[in-house]
Formats: sequence, structure tokens, C-alpha cells
Amino acid sequence: LHPRVRRQRQMCIRDSASAKRYLDANYAQPITLDSLADATHINKFYLSHTFSKYLGMSPITYLIQRRLQISKDLLTQTDYSIAEIAASTGFASQSYFSQIFKKFTGISPNQYRKQNAVHQ
Repeated sequence: LHPRVRRQRQMCIRDSASAKRYLDANYAQPITLDSLADATHINKFYLSHTFSKYLGMSPITYLIQRRLQISKDLLTQTDYSIAEIAASTGFASQSYFSQIFKKFTGISPNQYRKQNAVHQ
């Protein structure tokens, strides 16, 4: 590869990794593409494009999947209420959490808990 192309690719990967680290550390906070761009000092259009290119999904889809993975852990390892789990993982409401959870997993949070619980 030409050195300039290699530098551009490295910069894209670095910026995507920076955004991913931010999302991993701050998933419980309200985050939009605009706020992510502001926090990482990266243009939101460039960020969305490079993140999707190198991680295979948009930053917001990654954030939702991160929140859902943590939610699944909490559902199976704690007896926290659905509302507590929704709030602690950054979802704006219990109903939005339940809607997104079912959209991505095919079952409700309560069904997931019943099928996968290890704390009983």
C-alpha cells in the first residue's frame, strides 16, 4: 500500500477504536451520534462511516448491542427489576428497553430471564 493510504487507514481504525472505547465506558449514559462525535472530537459523518466500515455496524447499533449484552448478564445473574436493568444500562425507559430487547432477541426480557437464569 501507498504510505498515505496506509496512514489514512490507520487513522480510521484509531478513530473507530476511540469511539468504541468511549461507548464501552459510557454505555449507561444518554448517547447520540452527535454527542459521541463531540466527545471523541470526530466529525459525525466520518465517524459513522469509518465505524461501520471497521466494526460492521453503526455506532448506535453497537451501543444498543453493548447495552443488550450487559442487560442479558444482569437478567441472568441478578434479581434486579426490568426497570432497574433498563435504567442502569442506558435505556430511556422500561418500555423502550423491552421493545429493543425483543426486536434483537426475539423474546421479552422476562422470557429471557426465565430461560437463562442462573441465580435461582
